[in-house]
Parts: sequence; structure tokens; C-alpha cells
Amino acid sequence: MARVAFPQLETERLVLREHRFLDQEAVFSVFTDEVVTRYYLVAPFSNMAQVQQIIQSRIDQFYAGKGIRWAITRQGEDTLLGSCGFSDWGQGAAELGYELARPYWNQGIMTEALRACLTYAFSERGLSRIEAQILPENEASRRVLQKLGFQWAGWRKKGGYLNGRTYDLELFVLENKNG
Repeated sequence: MARVAFPQLETERLVLREHRFLDQEAVFSVFTDEVVTRYYLVAPFSNMAQVQQIIQSRIDQFYAGKGIRWAITRQGEDTLLGSCGFSDWGQGAAELGYELARPYWNQGIMTEALRACLTYAFSERGLSRIEAQILPENEASRRVLQKLGFQWAGWRKKGGYLNGRTYDLELFVLENKNG
């Protein structure tokens, strides 16, 4: 059976492409930054084996038909700035996830990347609902989701877990108005 091609997306400033093992240093930089990971419900990475595992899992997720995660880069450059994409897609819905290296915060990069992802999800994949879960303290993520039209939909009590502790998460939902 032929392998499905990974869809590359382009925006005015960005290219969203498949993850590569050449991205290891940039991924390590993102996931060792405690400020970036504080709302991610993952402990900061401590070694390259963790990086290789996350890159491989993101590649495998797409080819297994379970979701997609794009590496975010600038047009004309190939350095990973962060990532975004969907997991658990099926039955018309998916969960949105994303992270961005701190030097690229507050430049509209994630909003621009997520707009492209959402367009792909609704028009190319035919999804009808996208969910996003965030820690209540994550104001920046809340602003991005609201900018994109997500609506607050309630709480996921004890929806997150890290280091032996459970966390309540806020649930945001975006419905496909054309689907």
C-alpha cells in the first residue's frame, strides 16, 4: 500500500511541514524551557532520547491515521519554531495541541499557524468539531483560542496529570459552521 503524503501548509509568513529528526535540537530547546512547558503538562525534557521519541510519535501518529502534528517554520527558513496539530481525530472531531519556542511568542505566529491548521481540519479532513484543553492559568493560550473563535465549553475535572498531581482543565470548542 502506498504511503499517504504528509500535507504541507503555507501561510503568508510560515510553512507547516512534517517533523524531521533534523529538528532535534530545536525540539529539545522548546521542551527544556520550563516557561514553555509549565502549561504543557509534561515535565521539561532532560535528554535527546525524549526528543527522538516525541518526533517519532508525531510522525507515527499521522501515518497511523490518528492525527497530525506540523513543525512550524518561517517561509524561506527551515528552523522549527514550535508545532501544532490534532490528535484523536475520528468521528468528525479532534483535539488541538500546540507549543511555541519562547523567542517567537507575541508575534502572531501561533495564531497564523493555527488558522491554517483549522482550515485544513475543516475543509480537507471534514471535521465538524475541534476541542482544546488548557490549564486555567494559561492566559496566552486562552487569548489565542478566543481570537480563533473557540468558545469556552466548561471544565474537564482532573483532566490533566503530571508528577502525581491531577489538574482541572478548561475546555474550548470550535464548531465547523460550514459542515
